[in-house]
Amino acid sequence: MPQPENLKTALSIEGCVRASRAIPATIGILNGHIHVGLSRVQMEQLSDTRNFPSSKISRRDMAAVCARKGNGGTTIAGTMVIAHLAGIKVFSTGGLGGVHRGGEDSLDVSADLTELGRTPVAVVAGGIKSILDIGRTLEYLETQGVPVVTYGRTREFPAFFSPRSGFESPYNVETPLEAANIIHHGDLLGLKNGYMFGCPIPEEYAEAGERIQRAVDQAVEESTLNGMDKRGKEVTPWLLNRVYELTGGASLENNIALIENSARIGGKIAVEYAKLQMGKADSTQNLGPFLDFATVVPNGSPGIDPNVRAIERFTSDPDQKVKPTKPAKVVVVGGAAVDVISKADGSSSGSSAVQSTVPGTVKNYLGGVARNVAEATHRICASMSEAGSDDVLLVAPVGNDSFGTIVRDGTASLGMRADGLLQVSPSTSPKGTAVCNMVLDGSGDLISGVADMDIISDLKFGAILPVLEREEPSLLAFDSNISVETMSDLCDWAKKSDSAVFV
Repeated sequence: MPQPENLKTALSIEGCVRASRAIPATIGILNGHIHVGLSRVQMEQLSDTRNFPSSKISRRDMAAVCARKGNGGTTIAGTMVIAHLAGIKVFSTGGLGGVHRGGEDSLDVSADLTELGRTPVAVVAGGIKSILDIGRTLEYLETQGVPVVTYGRTREFPAFFSPRSGFESPYNVETPLEAANIIHHGDLLGLKNGYMFGCPIPEEYAEAGERIQRAVDQAVEESTLNGMDKRGKEVTPWLLNRVYELTGGASLENNIALIENSARIGGKIAVEYAKLQMGKADSTQNLGPFLDFATVVPNGSPGIDPNVRAIERFTSDPDQKVKPTKPAKVVVVGGAAVDVISKADGSSSGSSAVQSTVPGTVKNYLGGVARNVAEATHRICASMSEAGSDDVLLVAPVGNDSFGTIVRDGTASLGMRADGLLQVSPSTSPKGTAVCNMVLDGSGDLISGVADMDIISDLKFGAILPVLEREEPSLLAFDSNISVETMSDLCDWAKKSDSAVFV
């Protein structure tokens, strides 16, 4: 897009995502560093292509651009790679790349299509760019095993500027939950492909879209005559710019409308997908490559609270321990809890759930302020490098009970270090793992709840100190669920050790 519309649109679509109750994370590369989430200043830099040279970055370009400290925006393929590394499952864009017209001879096929076949990220877009061969693109996606789904009442596949391409998708969905369910069940099956959701441009833009399509056909014909169609990744920007010229700028309005529409729908799908993921948090099956069950081992270091023992991680091979590759840069101290949510079904009223038993669902979720902060920090560090998985350590007490097992196994399943979890000995203390049990009525409103958090407030500095001395973190974070005395001791240690503190 031309300036300043490119920046205005980038900010607008982030607003559309937020309005959907999702969190936007615009992706780009600046000075060789991959950014998942851009500040206003960074967006301004990338949008200023005259004074801030940047390039179009796909999978093939990523390593070279990073090595050379370059800048650029990512294609769908490039964005999928980064999103997957960052744990992002859904992203929205304008239009999908594909097989170029005449691609059966030139073999000019976008890397977006092969990326969709091997990277489990859902792409929500306004269809396939109409400058391309939509029919052959859909055939190629079928070969790659990519589910193509129209988001609408019919299976009519959208054609970018127009809601109708003349081709049909194998499937259609009408709600964000239906779309999220497809992604979710792909996860359950262990499938590694992506998903293509085609969102037709709003109907009020359809008439203009038909006129724009005629300009598209003219631009494609011109590109064949002037040889531009043989210039690789330069073709698409040239064609879109030529369409902009031929339509007197009308194509830009439609382009912005379809991107904003995709952002709104993508945000809603992401929210529903997150709900489905949280709903299976109590499962101990299909936890993936980080299924490292924790085993308790004695800790004989002097000065340790006798009620606490440290946990080390083991792989499925009990004779081989998984050791961190390096000390943690960030240590987060405080609460790790299991949230038990009991919700009555829709037929039960709030009053019937009081002093009675009613049908419903009971699900477990990992919680606790410190644990949540540690997971978020871990995801950021792990997205920056493979070694970043060991940069964050959660230090939290757990009991020798089934809830403690859920915390340990859940922590390991996320790829997080579990060697900072401190288990209270049942022979010296009756305290169990922190649990918050909430009872909701059929509408999701709170009826009552019980929180058992004593194990967190009982955590002593003496149990934490050996971990701090071993890791020597540059940043120490803790929540306010621990005692004031322990917080004071942590601050004193951080001051002596020249570590930053975050509360």
